[in-house]
Amino acid sequence: MAAEPGNKYAEKYTKENVLSLFDQAKDILINDPEILTDTMLQVKCKYALGLPLSTYQYLRDEKFPEVLGDIKREIDTILESRVMKSKEMYPGIAAMTLKNKHKWRDQTDLKVDAKGELQITLVDNFKSEKHE
Repeated sequence: MAAEPGNKYAEKYTKENVLSLFDQAKDILINDPEILTDTMLQVKCKYALGLPLSTYQYLRDEKFPEVLGDIKREIDTILESRVMKSKEMYPGIAAMTLKNKHKWRDQTDLKVDAKGELQITLVDNFKSEKHE
């Protein structure tokens, strides 16, 4: 939980400190092409930066979501492209990761035929909501 206004205790995670930590996290990601998921990155940061998983998530999602927005989007984009290109992941796991972590969805085509009947076709590939 964030400190109350007027708190006289030293904050361990200041805005500047957190920006530096997440820049380092991005560098860890860029320099290690085997990192494919956010969880893998968080585990690396735990050991490389001394940043516990719960603290990483709290700082990113609750305390500084606006401040870290650009870095988070860049990290997510790198991870998304790695999952799309990965030959190490089972295809089903890759598809599930793209859907659950990167907001991809199956594409459904809806068409009305000459008789006025609705035809629904589920397309095998899926696309990101971000790219529509």
